[in-house]
Amino acid sequence: MRRRLAQLATQGRLITQVLVEPGRLGLPIEAKLLLHVAPDHLAAAGQALADHPSVHGAFATSGPSNLHAAAYFPDLTALYGFLSHDLTGLGITHVETAIVSHAAKRTPAPVQPRR
Repeated sequence: MRRRLAQLATQGRLITQVLVEPGRLGLPIEAKLLLHVAPDHLAAAGQALADHPSVHGAFATSGPSNLHAAAYFPDLTALYGFLSHDLTGLGITHVETAIVSHAAKRTPAPVQPRR
């Protein structure tokens, strides 16, 4: 079994993930951002979000907003700083921010630690 797992890993066919509860890392605020970005700034804005340490997901989308992002913050002051400073100059014309109060489901679901 170990040889087979090692072979799959060597072939790049096995992906290992570590799931950490962000709150345990001092990041209790989760925010989802729906952004409207000028088309000529979309790629650069998406890359800037992807490179930001607070952002754990950045997605080009269709619909009323064309860029979505998901981020974790230590507090609301940090979220405000992100919105008022870090997003400037990226061609963003509108932002809707939703703070996640409770996640009913995540994929993959985090494993509960043994007590």
